[in-house]
Amino acid sequence: MRDTLQTLDDEFAFQTSGRFDLLAGEHVAYTALGAPDVDGALRRSIERAEGVTTVVGRMGSGKSSLIAAVADSLEEGFLPLRVSVIGVEAGDPAAFARHAITEIRDLPDAQLTRHEAHALDRAAAEHRTQIATRELRAGFEIAAGRILTGKVVGDIKRVAAEELQRAADPSDAMRGMQRLFDVFWKLKRCPVVIVEDTDHWGGSPELADAFFDQTSRAFATMDAAMVVATQSDYTRLDGYQRVRDKLTAEVFLPQLPDVERGLTIVLQRRMSLAGVQAPVHDALEPEGLQLLSQSYIESVTDGRAGDLRRTLAVMRAALDIALGEPTAQRVTRGHVEEGMARTPLVPSSAL
Repeated sequence: MRDTLQTLDDEFAFQTSGRFDLLAGEHVAYTALGAPDVDGALRRSIERAEGVTTVVGRMGSGKSSLIAAVADSLEEGFLPLRVSVIGVEAGDPAAFARHAITEIRDLPDAQLTRHEAHALDRAAAEHRTQIATRELRAGFEIAAGRILTGKVVGDIKRVAAEELQRAADPSDAMRGMQRLFDVFWKLKRCPVVIVEDTDHWGGSPELADAFFDQTSRAFATMDAAMVVATQSDYTRLDGYQRVRDKLTAEVFLPQLPDVERGLTIVLQRRMSLAGVQAPVHDALEPEGLQLLSQSYIESVTDGRAGDLRRTLAVMRAALDIALGEPTAQRVTRGHVEEGMARTPLVPSSAL
């Protein structure tokens, strides 16, 4: 059993990734955890192909993981476009539009084509019959098959570069953003703008407030879908309240209904990804799992998702403590207790 612990440590099994493109592989669908189908709710909202959808939860609850997994599962007619909010005046619609156009222009070709290729491979593996075109809403349709060739990607980037050259005026920037979205639609691709690193607004409530009140309101009128990771406390900002009735949907992350069962499934998933096929109880004693569950429960508020990132950090610390004891064969309750002490619960929001 100690070999199992060492492998889990060597493979960083319980380390949460900071890279958005790696999160989908670690995600466990909420229905598998016994929770409501928030994965399906987010997917259906995106497939409306318009407006802004917020994914709401406390810090560490798994907002980015859900968004990454659902974006990854979309068919090739949708094109996820992640736009970072780091270092940009996100509360200014024109500034954000210029930034988004720049991000699209500067995306590596492989990143622009990756989703389409992955979706086509998945469809082939599942032997799914592909419909040539599908109307998402009046006048807007997507097409099956490979469209994003090297030449097409080059054309997209050329248009983005041209729009940046004439985007000095705020109104030109917004029109340029729409024209770039139009390019995707002409290719039978629905642009899906993903804004998920919003924890960087921590300590700047005025920036988060302006983003929802101004930028999300402006993008809600464009021919694209936008998904925004939203800390629970952001929903109480005046700017969010003012735009709330304009949102396509709000997807709230629920707490795990059966915490011990849910955490067991999450831990098992991560052990499998690390190449360990042993059951969770080979690595973690039942009493340790009970206390680990408590570390999750203490971060739950009003029935919403708790801090899963912190719970995994506790497990990671407990594993490190166990390996520091030459005779330890499994992570025990004592190891988890010390891990909790080393990993205090952080506030539910950065505000």
